[in-house]
Amino acid sequence: MRRYRMRTFFGEIAMLVVCAIFLIPIYFLAVSSFKTQPEMLESPLGLPTRFDFSNYGRALEGIDFFRHFWISVYITSVSVVLIVIFGSMAAYTIARRTNRLTRLLRNYFLIGFMVPLQTTMLPLFLIMRSLNLLNTMQGLIFLHTNGAVFAVFLYTGFMRAMPRDLEEAAAVDGAGTYRIFWKIVFPLLKPVTATIVIFNTIWIWNDFILGFLFLGTADDATLTMQVYNGVGQFQNDWGLMIPMLVITTLPMVIFFLVMQKRIIGGLTAGSLRG
Repeated sequence: MRRYRMRTFFGEIAMLVVCAIFLIPIYFLAVSSFKTQPEMLESPLGLPTRFDFSNYGRALEGIDFFRHFWISVYITSVSVVLIVIFGSMAAYTIARRTNRLTRLLRNYFLIGFMVPLQTTMLPLFLIMRSLNLLNTMQGLIFLHTNGAVFAVFLYTGFMRAMPRDLEEAAAVDGAGTYRIFWKIVFPLLKPVTATIVIFNTIWIWNDFILGFLFLGTADDATLTMQVYNGVGQFQNDWGLMIPMLVITTLPMVIFFLVMQKRIIGGLTAGSLRG
């Protein structure tokens, strides 16, 4: 018992140390956003002598926050809605119709899921250019919907464990496939749908590489891109840059804190059903 207690004690100490290491950058950002640039260089981890909120006013104006915030919201929300629709419909077909075609589709999605995005940048660029989707928000939404591949796997595992009794009863009453899916099956997918929405929202909101390559115009830039656009070529105003980072990150921090119970519930439900 004593040995077990000692192991537990040292394990908790190790977890606290790791937690502190991860919290230091967050603390640094939060504290530095209220400092002047000379004060940041003098005392990086110290508290500010005076909390200066003018940095946030400059940051909001410098990145044109409200315009680019709504652009990020638009791209993220439309992309997530399309991911949920396409992912759930494709998964329903694969889960409920077991034949050679659906097995082929499942393997096709699996191959696409395993290929790193970085290896397909050049073909994607050529395809987007041929479709006249470069430098458009519609093109970026089109690219972000590739998250439906991951959604297919989560939905498929969830649906295969669901009983078919309600679907068979609805089919006997004359309901068609689409009505059965949207009226009966889809409402039962709320736990896994919440997980898919949360993870894809965080990914799309924080995505930089796709926006940088395929949405080059500053007018339609997302908040993440605006932070990059604010980087100086020869020198950086850290009193402006750090509040920009805080402002850009804060919406997702709030979103995660509000939705964290659904993340845990969705993952638990998926593991129990899978």
